[in-house]
Amino acid sequence: MLLGRDHSMQLMVTYLLLHAVSSVLFSMAIRLVITAQYRHPRIWLLVYLIAFNFFMPVIGLLCALAAILVGVLWPKLDEYVEFDTASAPRFTTVGKREGSGFRGNRMRAQLGNLNTPLDERMNALAAIQNAPTRSSSEALRRLLADPADDVRLLAYGILDRKEKKITQRIVDTRQKLDAAAEGQQRAVLHKQIAELYQELIYQNLVQGDLAIYSCDQMRDHAQQALLLNPAESGLWFMLVRLELMCSNVPGAQLALRHAQQNGFARERLLPYLAELSFLQKDYDRVRALFVEISFNPSVSAAPQLHRYWMKHAQAPSTAGEGRPQ
Repeated sequence: MLLGRDHSMQLMVTYLLLHAVSSVLFSMAIRLVITAQYRHPRIWLLVYLIAFNFFMPVIGLLCALAAILVGVLWPKLDEYVEFDTASAPRFTTVGKREGSGFRGNRMRAQLGNLNTPLDERMNALAAIQNAPTRSSSEALRRLLADPADDVRLLAYGILDRKEKKITQRIVDTRQKLDAAAEGQQRAVLHKQIAELYQELIYQNLVQGDLAIYSCDQMRDHAQQALLLNPAESGLWFMLVRLELMCSNVPGAQLALRHAQQNGFARERLLPYLAELSFLQKDYDRVRALFVEISFNPSVSAAPQLHRYWMKHAQAPSTAGEGRPQ
């Protein structure tokens, strides 16, 4: 019809109508042979095929057939992923200590093995310096007596740098304290100095007389801050940990009482209450406290500790019976 000499509008309209009908029929036929995973949504698929064949005569049909062939030979991967329901993880505020995993143990083994090549030991030492000081300071101190000069000097440099970093902050804070006039500002600075000394102790950066001096300074600045702000429960908690570490039972008992009176969370005090009761040889109270601790997710070792203390919970309470020696 189009190749004839008649180019009237009626001929063009007739052609378009016939072409539209053929496009619909071709599209319905193509939809029947399309694989099942490509047939949805049905309406929009049919509309797409009709438009494809209508606006691309002959070529559209060939392209549609080629697409069907590709779909059969290389089917689309099923992207549907089945999901299952999992219970919520139990939250704990006490995580696994950094540097204590497989990689940390492997680095410690390399550092302690004198048969390991020096370059590997140096690489392990360079890697362990990024671990938390509390978990790496013991290994670093052992290396201070290492026969290899490079290892010994690098270990000393790491410890010295970490200690000087905190010590410099103490010096700067002391200077601010000397210039401070207001009571509240002085309380904040005293607290900061106590926290810095606590960090020295916690990270095992001081030993011997320096550790005793740091404990005294931490206690003194914490007490100075509490004189200005006695309701600071966090400072009382710091003193609890310090006095228990020093086995000062009366001081720990006083600090625990003030921490509780000023609203410090009891669940965080439970392990320290149990430790204080142990130092006081009140083992029945230790067992009673571990009943509470067993339901406290913030103590990761609570189940093992609970089993230990409750092992003889039903035993007679006579002197020496069922008591840990």
